[in-house]
Formats: sequence, structure tokens, C-alpha cells
Amino acid sequence: MPDIRPAHSPRSGLRRPPASRALLAALSVLGGLAFTPVHAQVTTDDSALSALPGAGTPKPRPTHTAPTHPPAVTPPARPAPAPAHPAPSPTIPAAPPPPPVIRPPVIDVPLHPPAPPPEIQAKADAQGAATDLPAGLRLTFAAGSADMNAAMIDRVKGFAATLLQAPYARAEIDATASGAADDVSTPRRLSLARGLAVRSILIHTGIASTRIYVRAIGVPPPGAKSPDNVPDSVNETFPDHVDVTRSDMVASAPPPSPAPSEQRPAP
Repeated sequence: MPDIRPAHSPRSGLRRPPASRALLAALSVLGGLAFTPVHAQVTTDDSALSALPGAGTPKPRPTHTAPTHPPAVTPPARPAPAPAHPAPSPTIPAAPPPPPVIRPPVIDVPLHPPAPPPEIQAKADAQGAATDLPAGLRLTFAAGSADMNAAMIDRVKGFAATLLQAPYARAEIDATASGAADDVSTPRRLSLARGLAVRSILIHTGIASTRIYVRAIGVPPPGAKSPDNVPDSVNETFPDHVDVTRSDMVASAPPPSPAPSEQRPAP
């Protein structure tokens, strides 16, 4: 244990009477309490520490063991590569290669046949007739109507039979209609309806639609000529008609050549 004793002053060797020493001790205590704290020297005795129980036994120091590593694994030896074959000697072709042929892409487009037009039904009270032309026939209609009777439909089917015998020929349909001079739309629509009716009969008979040409003329212009090369007039020909002709036939014979005795006009 530490030994706490007041330090000896240099004059500790002088002997004083006990009364004076007691008085001085009392005064020093009172003065220290009133004015300054008492200073003391603290000393330690290391021998006291050795007297404690268990002080002489040294504490065991922790021992650290080095981590153990697994032994290194040696990879197996790889087999030696096989000897490479010698490269073939280069060959020079006798001619350059042909140019590449780039073909267009093939696009599979489903083709649907066009729907056939409605079949024309004969009207018993339809006013009209069919007359022959050098290259076909002419169908007349009632004013403002596109109806056809059985006789007219049969004549169109007969024309289709002759057209089937000539696959290189085409059917040309020129449809006209009467009407006012200041109204162009109404007669043209009526003439188109008449031409499409004749076209429907030809298609249902077996004529391909690509061989039929329809021209909706409407009111025929002044001085127009029929397929037989005869001028039409209001008094001579009824304007409500449809001319159905073949493209491979001549409508009229060419004009005769002048006789040798006649004077030819100078060019």
C-alpha cells in the first residue's frame, strides 16, 4: 500500500519541545484550512504490490498460430499438340469467277380474283332492239332507261360466242344517251350504266374483263359517226344506243382508189 507521510523539512533534525510542536501543528492545520491547502508528497512502495495474491504468477501470453494453407495442386501436364498439316500450295484459277446474280426477293402476294358483276336480268317491258353492224351490233334503249329485253341479251351472247373464237380480239363498247345540252353528267351516267350492263353479259358468257373496253360518251357530239362510218343525226339515228364491236374487224371498206384516167391532186 502507498505510504503517505509528510515530507521532512531540512530542519527536521532540530528537536522541539512537545508543547511547541503540538501548538505548531494546530496552527498549521488552522492556517491551512483558512488560507492555503496542505501540500503532501505521495510515494509508492512497489513491494506492496508483490504482496497481493496472485501477483507473483505471470500471466500467460496468448499464442498466435499461423494459418495453415492447403498444399498447392499441380495442374496435370497438357499433351503436346499434334503436328499441323502442311498448307496446300495455292492454285491460280484459269478464269475469273462469274459475277454474282442478285435475284429479286420473292414476295408471296395472295391473288384474289375480282368479283363478277351482277348478272343482268331481262325485262319483258323493256323497249329496245338489236341491229347488225359490219363489226358487231347496235342496241337501242328507251330514253332514260338501261333495261334490256330477252332479245337484246340473246344478241349480246351471240356476239360473245364469235368473240371467243378470236382470243386476240377485244370488245369495244361505245355507249351514248340523250339529254339536255346544259346537263352533261346525267346522260354520261346513263350511258355508263348501259355499257356496264353489256359488259356484265359478256363476262358471264366467258369473255375476260381485260378484253372489254367501255367508253361512256353521254350525249354524242355533233357530226359523230357510227361504227359503219355513217354520220349520225337526231332525225336518222336514235341517240340512246350502245355499239358493241370487235377490234379486229374493219367497220367499213376503204374508199376505192381513183381510176388511172382521173387527175390526181398535186401533193
